[in-house]
Amino acid sequence: MKSDQSPSDREPFMTLASGRIRCSRCQALSKRTRRQCCAPAIRGKRCCRLHGGKSTGPKTKEGRKRCGIANTVHGGETRAIRAARPAKMAELKVLEKIIERW
Repeated sequence: MKSDQSPSDREPFMTLASGRIRCSRCQALSKRTRRQCCAPAIRGKRCCRLHGGKSTGPKTKEGRKRCGIANTVHGGETRAIRAARPAKMAELKVLEKIIERW
């Protein structure tokens, strides 16, 4: 029962304090419900503090290099693991053929 929201369906602004304050709304979507975050975004950013709005990213060249080397997808897969996968799959197929002949 997931309702996918396209970027055009997201509410860009929200009102607080009985309509007296108008601010931008966080554009992050929940992974589970696919609904938009209800928190106000940080001034000048698209996200709230909980979804990375306070992040400034790496500042130094060493920090940027370290971030690029350690770049992971969902925290569990690095470039080295992705590069080793085809060799492991080939090895698995060879083992499956050996088992079938046995």
